[in-house]
Amino acid sequence: MKNFNKMCAILSNVTTYDRLSPLTDERPIATLPFDCKYRLIDFPLSSLSNANVRDVLMFFNEGETRSVFDHIGSGKEWGLDSLASHMFVYIQQDFERKKDKGLPYFDEQIDFLKKSGAPYTVLIGSKIIANVDLQAVLKIHQSSDKHITTVYKKMPATEFEPYDTVVHFDENNRAYGVHMQQIKKEGAVQEFENLALNTFIVDTDWLITFIEEMQKNGEYSSISRLLRNHLWDADTNTYEYTGYVSNILSVKSYYEANMAMLDSTNFTSLLYGANPIYTKIKNEVPTFFAENSWAHRSQFGSGCVIEGVVIDSLVSRGSFIETDATVDKSLIFTNARVKSGAQIKYAILDKGVVVEAVKIEGTPDNPIVIKKGTHVTEDIIQN
Repeated sequence: MKNFNKMCAILSNVTTYDRLSPLTDERPIATLPFDCKYRLIDFPLSSLSNANVRDVLMFFNEGETRSVFDHIGSGKEWGLDSLASHMFVYIQQDFERKKDKGLPYFDEQIDFLKKSGAPYTVLIGSKIIANVDLQAVLKIHQSSDKHITTVYKKMPATEFEPYDTVVHFDENNRAYGVHMQQIKKEGAVQEFENLALNTFIVDTDWLITFIEEMQKNGEYSSISRLLRNHLWDADTNTYEYTGYVSNILSVKSYYEANMAMLDSTNFTSLLYGANPIYTKIKNEVPTFFAENSWAHRSQFGSGCVIEGVVIDSLVSRGSFIETDATVDKSLIFTNARVKSGAQIKYAILDKGVVVEAVKIEGTPDNPIVIKKGTHVTEDIIQN
């Protein structure tokens, strides 16, 4: 007999944005660091874990899985390492190659859904930072007579990417999806629009039929994108999420999402509400603050050494800020070293960056990104 509250999940991590380069040159959006110790993929995985989802199918782009496996490991932190759990990883381009050869390209997804034995399926992605209570969404879904429930958040239209899906309602209050690009083309953008959070709960049997129909018609994309494209065709239920959200689509939006964690209201709402966010656990010593160091409104991962000045910044695990160095309004990734005399402002230093006694300064709208492993020996100033 089926567990009538059981959910399985399809987690898609194939979105790419040129405006996130160079941060995503060597990693997918899913493993971008966040708030000193987290990765973006921690948010969908934690939502699934808190809803007791133990069967997860994940998709990534070719060549982007190394950092994923390094972070996720066995999936222990999210309850995916037990005998009753199943975690599968596929490469999105493998399905493209099957389609090009005229082979059934969605068979793995269909097989996973059939074998899960779950009446409901969660479709979710990693580019949107949110802490969605999927059990609450499931209750709303079960109380409706519709096959799909989509989660949305009312947000400023300036925070949308052209191909983000906007949830609109017709005169009969029926939900449908429209690309922001199309709304802009028609000159009908409102100050606030309903951003589809790429999170759905769907009746599994209906989803299998939908995927089979997409395959029959030769339509190809991630399953969640296909659903967004066909929201008008299906009578869709909606769930309005009112918690913290960041839509990661550029270096600027990524920088602002991290800096927003310095606001205690945002920090608590996202990370320390009723549903905790889990991440890879590392056993490290606490951060050391030297006697003459000074830190103001900043956050630090474990294992750092702080001898200089840190203001309005987030410093990740294992980083070293030397005496007479100043870090202001910046993001410092793991194992970076800011040497004595350096001045850093409005910058993002990727993993393993070393900065000599030079000045690095961007602007609030255009923070400078220093690529992973770079040794900076000259001033870099953004005009």
